[in-house]
Amino acid sequence: MIRLITITIFLATNLLIAQSFGQNKVQYRNFDWSFIKSPHFDIYYYGDASDLAQYTAEKGEEAYEQISKHLRWTLKKRVPIIIYHSHNDFQQTNVVLPYMQEGIGGVTELFKNRVVIPFEGDYDQFRHVIHHELVHALINDMIYGSAQNVYSGRVRLRVPLWANEGLAEYLSMNWDTQSDMILRDLAVHEEMPTVQQLESFLAYKGGQSVWRFISQKYGREKIGEIFTSMKIVQNAEKGFDKAIGMDFESLTKQWHKYLKKEYWPDIDGRDEIEDISIRLTDHKKKNNYYNIAPAISPDGSKIAILEDKSGFANITLIDAIDGKKIKRLVKGNRSIDFEELKWLQPGIAWSPDNKRIVIAAKAGSQDALYLINAEEPNKKEKLTFDLDGIFSASWSPDGNLLAFVGNKVSSSDIYLYDINNRTLINLTNDIYSDSEPTWSPDGSRIAYVSSRGKTRDKQITKNSSVIDISSFQTDIYSIDISNNSLERITYSDANENYPIWANTDNVLFYTSDDNGISNLYRHHMDNEKIESLTNLLTGLFQISLSKDDEVLVFAGYSDNGWDIFRLSNPLQMKQINATPTQFSKNQLLDDDALADFRQNKSRGININRTSGKDYSNFIFAPEYRNYNKNNEPNEPDSLQFQVSDSLITADGNYIPQPYKTRLTMDMVFGYASYNSFFGAQGMTQFIFSDVLGDHQISLGTELVISLDKSDYYFSYGYLKNRADYYLSFFHQADGTSDYYGNLYRLRFYGFQGIMSYPINRFNRVDMGLSYNKIDYRLFQQDYIVGGSYAETARDAADVMLYTASYIFDNTVYGYTGPIDGFRQNTTLSISPGAGESKLKYQTIKLDFRKYFMFSRYTSLASRLTYGKSFGPNPQKFILGGLQNWIWGNGETLGVEDDSRFRSQPIDTSNTSMLIDVYLSDFMFPMRGYRFWERTGSNTLLMNFEFRFPFLFAFGIPNKFVFSNFGTYLFLDVGAAWDNIDEFNSIEILRNKYGDNRLPDSASPIIAGTGIGIKIPLGPFLVRVDTAWDINPNGYSKPQYYISIGTDW
Repeated sequence: MIRLITITIFLATNLLIAQSFGQNKVQYRNFDWSFIKSPHFDIYYYGDASDLAQYTAEKGEEAYEQISKHLRWTLKKRVPIIIYHSHNDFQQTNVVLPYMQEGIGGVTELFKNRVVIPFEGDYDQFRHVIHHELVHALINDMIYGSAQNVYSGRVRLRVPLWANEGLAEYLSMNWDTQSDMILRDLAVHEEMPTVQQLESFLAYKGGQSVWRFISQKYGREKIGEIFTSMKIVQNAEKGFDKAIGMDFESLTKQWHKYLKKEYWPDIDGRDEIEDISIRLTDHKKKNNYYNIAPAISPDGSKIAILEDKSGFANITLIDAIDGKKIKRLVKGNRSIDFEELKWLQPGIAWSPDNKRIVIAAKAGSQDALYLINAEEPNKKEKLTFDLDGIFSASWSPDGNLLAFVGNKVSSSDIYLYDINNRTLINLTNDIYSDSEPTWSPDGSRIAYVSSRGKTRDKQITKNSSVIDISSFQTDIYSIDISNNSLERITYSDANENYPIWANTDNVLFYTSDDNGISNLYRHHMDNEKIESLTNLLTGLFQISLSKDDEVLVFAGYSDNGWDIFRLSNPLQMKQINATPTQFSKNQLLDDDALADFRQNKSRGININRTSGKDYSNFIFAPEYRNYNKNNEPNEPDSLQFQVSDSLITADGNYIPQPYKTRLTMDMVFGYASYNSFFGAQGMTQFIFSDVLGDHQISLGTELVISLDKSDYYFSYGYLKNRADYYLSFFHQADGTSDYYGNLYRLRFYGFQGIMSYPINRFNRVDMGLSYNKIDYRLFQQDYIVGGSYAETARDAADVMLYTASYIFDNTVYGYTGPIDGFRQNTTLSISPGAGESKLKYQTIKLDFRKYFMFSRYTSLASRLTYGKSFGPNPQKFILGGLQNWIWGNGETLGVEDDSRFRSQPIDTSNTSMLIDVYLSDFMFPMRGYRFWERTGSNTLLMNFEFRFPFLFAFGIPNKFVFSNFGTYLFLDVGAAWDNIDEFNSIEILRNKYGDNRLPDSASPIIAGTGIGIKIPLGPFLVRVDTAWDINPNGYSKPQYYISIGTDW
């Protein structure tokens, strides 16, 4: 037999190196971690963020007390909280695998119940996210315990997304004007979903409203009772029914009645946005959600807006009169320059000469300002600064200065950049959250939004600690750029935002939620007269004014989406009385404020120290000693929740400690897979990592009888720096038998090293080196000596392999795979012929895939793959069938199939068995055919799939279709050949395959078409395909496939 080798990279680490796709998590910086210990949390931070860590500890302990009282639960394990200086740093975390897209404010994972949070410049938002994520941490601790319990099936309960996220929102912020706006919009337009339909954004705000309804109807104590009931019965709906006597259908009906009662009175006297302005965009017609951040050009002719389109963020230019699209200025999320366009803090501004716009965007390792030519968008200037985050730029009236929001470690300030002199100044330089800068007409002052509280200081307050921040309510200030003197403009208890100075009068426009809805206000700077100009049903935001003050544009929320609207002559608008909403009226009467559930804070108890006790309610008499147990504060459940006095300074701060790597187990689990050669396979895996995820170890085993007949592996990943390194040792034992009773035993073992270097989010280079050994033995039955088995053949090979790949991927994923964008993989593999086999070859493979999304659930996928192997012993490409083909058969070229293989590779007559099993590269999918339909050292494969919702095929509109239950039409065309003469001579083809039945029309090219359905069943996506091979005589009877796998 011919001794052969295998490609370790292809077999054992297919997801890590060759033929892999996926975007990258780039570690642009090295983090020097420290941590502090509070009673219940370990807070990890880096650099100069000790104040931020102390703030996190204080707010975390406050939140814990409130959450534990609601859930009636105390933590059983300490919770790690990892904080980052910015969202850019947050995206580099190794704690969780997925890339943290813009809009993800924090995450709580289940393996170690770790909370990971970025600071993005706003302390109110930061406090909210801490509280929100700790709700998840306590629910994880209470319901699941660990990921191990979920995976093993010991905990069957799955808390619905709306119940989980909704409670996190409710406990962290109670209720607010934005939540009120979104639910009012649903109620007024009678588009209220059922509780089971609360998905995506509505899972947060809709779920928050459901919990608010339950709390107001039954009291907050029902929250803990519901979760306890869910845990007992291990079913969410039954838990609600047990606790409050309502299943989800009844809960929906009662909640809808509550919404109508709450919001229908708000309709009286209020205007829809279109009643007082002209709509310029329509999110329903555009099939999107966001049309925001309008910036009208100084001449008032066009508006630059931020919109979501086909899963991406774009900046588009529209006509200021009719809203028609003029051109797209920026394609977001698809290039390194515009990875993200700042959805949460958007800001677009025009240069005074009407020629350029300025925007902030994430660009690789940091944020940047881009000055973009509106006529020729490819002409742009990039400005970078040593800041953690950049937002909301504004151009000075003379065009020489840019004011923008910059974040640095634990502060958010207004910065001033001189375009000509290239100098940067921090104007505000304090601990408060500052945002939305806008210039006065003469360029001497900048108005901005700040959470400075009730201070009347005329100068910037410095040298204060973030712990001192007690107010999160925002007002508008102005600062003189010549001497940094401050002037407070608004003094209300509401949140003012989006200031904009008029150019022809000494007037400042801004928005305020003074009466429960974000309305437009006009502030006369000469006499401090304030006038409300709108009384809307939902709200307006992000205002922009033309140079002549005749046109004001804004973003408004209505009918479950955001659009751009235009108002004329805002200086001449008459004052309108903005009436308070039901929420605003009852806000002061709300007796379930968050503070009521933080008794320790209100009493001033020091819960940090091991010796701290509160004796205010003790009865100092021996006969009443037992009553004191109920009066003690929530003491730690064990020593793990006690903080030694030696770790706390005299002023009550926690003493930082250096981070030390300590590996702990994440989980143990078993998995099953299906191999087309050897059938069902499985393994038990053990996963370990440190708390930061920089060191990851995986062990796996399937021990049977002896080590040489078992599967096992060890893998270590070092992810701390930009380049990721992997080292693994493995042993794979395979066995099968044939019709004649022959037993085949194959072993494949060795080690491999991989380096993956991300150039940026979309590009990376992977390199690998592996050493492998293959062992093959054949056992045949000897019937003469009683049917015992004897070894009749043996072979082995030792192989070294070098592999290099370049990958590009900017695709957007849907529920089952990519739906838009482009990806490519170019891989070179070299076998120099090490070992006795002396097998030498070089293989180049190019894989290009392009996806076109027509709607959220409808897309066209296309693929072109080319492979060539050359050298003395070229690699084989195998064409036919599809990956993880479990069951199915049919007819090929008019002949009924007797097997899923055209020819069985594991057979005593096959002299290239090791090549076929381990070395060959399988080109999938090629539906309409069996495995091994065509083989060769050259290959070309084209695939096309039109993917759409299942019920759409029967004429049922998309809105009634489950998004992850789909159908697809496909066309597969491919070829595999060794010699170009195979295309011209049928005899060469017949001799190659040993099949004289091949028709005269046969060639290396094959094609198939058909229809498929994908069905999610738990963790698996089951695919059912019906395919017809295309041949010169027409079509054969269908080939059927049942397989498991995601979209390619």
